[in-house]
Amino acid sequence: MAYEYPSMPAYEIVSDTLDSSIKKGVCIIEGYVREGSGTILPVATVSNVDGTRKTKTNATGHYYLKLTSEDTSVFVYHVKYGEIVIPDYDFKSQHRVVINFYFEKKAEGNQNVKKPVIYLYNETAMRVSVSLDHPGMTFTYPKKEKSWELLITNGNELTDVVTGKKYPYLFWEAKTSGLEYEKKDGIIYGYMASSEDVVNTLEHVLTAAGLNERESTDFITFWAPQLIESSYVFMQFVTQDIYAEKIAPINVSPEPDSQLRLFMYYTPLNSPEEFGNWQQQEEFTPLVRTGFTLIEWGGAAIETIVQ
Repeated sequence: MAYEYPSMPAYEIVSDTLDSSIKKGVCIIEGYVREGSGTILPVATVSNVDGTRKTKTNATGHYYLKLTSEDTSVFVYHVKYGEIVIPDYDFKSQHRVVINFYFEKKAEGNQNVKKPVIYLYNETAMRVSVSLDHPGMTFTYPKKEKSWELLITNGNELTDVVTGKKYPYLFWEAKTSGLEYEKKDGIIYGYMASSEDVVNTLEHVLTAAGLNERESTDFITFWAPQLIESSYVFMQFVTQDIYAEKIAPINVSPEPDSQLRLFMYYTPLNSPEEFGNWQQQEEFTPLVRTGFTLIEWGGAAIETIVQ
């Protein structure tokens, strides 16, 4: 059964069979990642929704990954092509699923707003509604119609009031265009890091902004493997009003007492000289968390640099 989306990549589920040799509670997926023309794509990342189980394609474009029967989504990412998402599939216990993925070349100017995740915190149980507006929305988890309707319990556990399922955070992705680095007095501010310094730079920035250990770990384990694929990377972090204006406005009811929305623009580089003129970004003032708190982070590649 094949799934295709207009102007988007596609995947094909070749087979889904019971295999009693597989451990109970485990589902194995395997297959190939290729360009639509048939060109094999090594070093593509295949993972579950939170990146806790992931692998990369080998020199022939083949991958092999163990999921659990609780996983419902699969992500495939390639630095030159973007991302393919299987948003909802029943990965049954002791099943072997063969899935092939086919990338189209990204349209010029097309950008992926990748893995914005939203954490919600409150000391006492409370009902909340969260909605955000982006015309290019491609995936949400849990699935969102007009809004997410949630119950916060145990400080940060989110329960979908419709399905009763529990989630550690909300997840969304979208396609957009026209994202550019923010400038101040005509100057781009940010951070330049070699592949060896990426993790240290991220740890410094995220701590300074006010992310806690869990949020920083989620950010770094998702982004660092992609950022270190190039020799250098330039990063700029935007927050709050710019996030709402350039990425997506958000509406939360009741309104949070404190919130931080942090978004990373980045450009992979072979050398720092490729980027041109820039200056070090100013240090953040750490968020002071009080009462009902919202934390959100995401990122997107900026391929065309306008100096």
